[in-house]
Formats: sequence, structure tokens, C-alpha cells
Amino acid sequence: MTQLTPLQIGVAAVAFIFLLIGLRLVFKKPPAHLTAFSGDAGSVLVSRKALQELIRSACLLDEWVEAARPTIRLRNNKVTARVELRLARPEDLKAICERVQEHITALLQKSLSFEQIGEIEIVVKSFGKEAAETERLPQKSLPPAAQNVSPEVEERDSPAKEASPGKKD
Repeated sequence: MTQLTPLQIGVAAVAFIFLLIGLRLVFKKPPAHLTAFSGDAGSVLVSRKALQELIRSACLLDEWVEAARPTIRLRNNKVTARVELRLARPEDLKAICERVQEHITALLQKSLSFEQIGEIEIVVKSFGKEAAETERLPQKSLPPAAQNVSPEVEERDSPAKEASPGKKD
């Protein structure tokens, strides 16, 4: 049986320490509260959940937004937001997204006094019920002649229905 030299033990210990540091970085939980601002009397903290709810309500101020799902991160000491939206219609997408970004920025700067605001990324995930209904309208509008045809007329003209039900061959 071979014995470990002090050099081998030292190398193993250093590798173990680096492994622990690496695992801590990978599994590090983000802070539950973000510092909105600090003053002489102390700091004002806002929970991530509260901030997400506020951003969701700011997004819903726009009449074209049906649903919003914000994700808040802290990058380089700046609050960043990624907001997934469901819009009522796909029309004027740029204007809608710019309005939503303005609502969120105003909320973070003016209402909550966040000093360091990073990127606000808007991701449109889907379009709502109104968009689906407007897409179906052209399919429903048939020419006047086609609208007068009833299903019973089509059944009477089909060859399978020509033999009377009372007669058997």
C-alpha cells in the first residue's frame, strides 16, 4: 500500500476547496430582497415577489397587454427585468412594447426610487383571444350564395341517401 506524500495531500485539499467554491457559485441563491435606496436612517428593501407584482401591474396598465410574467435579476448592481407578455393583438407591436418599458422604468425610478436600472427586456410570448377571433373572421364570412346552403340539402343530394329507408332490395 502506498502512502500519500504531503504534496499529494496539499494538492487534494486545494482541489477540494476549489470544488466547494465552484459548487457555491453554481448553487448560490439570489438575494430575496433588493435595496431600493439607502439614506441616513437606513435602507429600504423590496422583495423580489413584491417587485414582480408591481411590474406585472404596471404592464397591465396598457390596454393591449392581457398577461405579464416578469423575472427580476440583479446584474452588475443594476436591476434588470425580463417580462413575458401576452398581447391582445399583434398590431403596432413596437409602440406597445415601448409603452410597457416606459411604465416599468417610471415605476422603478419614480415610485420605488431604484437608482441603478439595467435593461428591461420584453418578450412577446403569445397573442390573446381577440387576435384569434380576428384571424377567424375572414374564414367565417362566406359568399352570400354559400351561406344559404343548408346541410339537409346536401344530404338529400348525396347518392347514399337516394334509396328510401322503407324499401329493401
